[in-house]
Amino acid sequence: MPRGESENRKAEAALFREIVDQFVARPLHPAADIDQFETLVGGFIDVLDADVVAERALELCRHPDTPRGIVARLLDKGGRVSRIAIEYAPVIHAGLVRALAEHGSAELAVAIARRSSLERKIIAGLASRGESEVLCALAANRRLHLDQAARRSLLQAARDNLRLARILLDRADLALDPEALFLAADSGERSRILLEAATQALVSNGPEYVARPAPALAEEIDACAVARDFEGLAEALAEALDCRKSRARAILMDKSGEALALALLALGVCEDTAIRIFLGAERAAPDVERIRSLVALMRSTPPRAAQRLVAAMTGSLRQEKERAAAASARPGVLEQKRRRKQRKDAVKAQA
Repeated sequence: MPRGESENRKAEAALFREIVDQFVARPLHPAADIDQFETLVGGFIDVLDADVVAERALELCRHPDTPRGIVARLLDKGGRVSRIAIEYAPVIHAGLVRALAEHGSAELAVAIARRSSLERKIIAGLASRGESEVLCALAANRRLHLDQAARRSLLQAARDNLRLARILLDRADLALDPEALFLAADSGERSRILLEAATQALVSNGPEYVARPAPALAEEIDACAVARDFEGLAEALAEALDCRKSRARAILMDKSGEALALALLALGVCEDTAIRIFLGAERAAPDVERIRSLVALMRSTPPRAAQRLVAAMTGSLRQEKERAAAASARPGVLEQKRRRKQRKDAVKAQA
């Protein structure tokens, strides 16, 4: 950039900052001043670098007299400026927010998830996304009302996302059932979760029932543990628990070993076999005291409580497949997918 042009841009940037600072310093403005401000600042937003505009974007979004035309220009600027406007602008077209929540970039979806208020459909769209940063931003936003459907979606995602699970555990205001979040819980929280599950198991009616894996599968679990075949053990455990391999692996990766002890108890694995599996799952030198505490945990926990907890942690792979098949078979699903694709293409075209 020629020196003269560079000096002009610096002067324009300084003038932009000064005009915005004077505007936001006053809580209210006459209509004529607002119109003049929109004309001047709108032109600067169009020509100045995004970094310069971003310096004042938050103040502009928070001021009650900032014209909607200025907010629209901030949204169109892209990058960090757009993210600030999407998160802090008091009014944005609901259709645009919904489309970005469902099909926009993860960065824009995070900005939307941080807004102080959102429609239920927009929250549902954010909760259905798979990006960890979007789900964590939504779960951490205490200003939003998360309905039962949104909470259920976040709980299901938290089975595969310990950071999200930890955020949900810290949200006492949501009154969530913490059993699915056991892997992210600290020792005190785990004790409370175990106590509640045991209490529910003891007060429930019906005989104690333990669903044992097929003998061949039980032998495979034992053999993989003895051979210290971690991946083989995860695969065998996933088959026995009817869950995703990634979730079985997460149980094995639990440093305390408590999740594995509960899984073996739920499967009806005998104590001697469980000890061999604990030893085989160890990646470092065996910790005898820890293994003793895990055996004590198995002895003190009702099998029905262990089944309840493990089912909450892992879900059922068969049921997940059945739900997915049922959802795909519902009338109108293909039309909904077609419309979602059209909206996604429209968002990409605008970007």
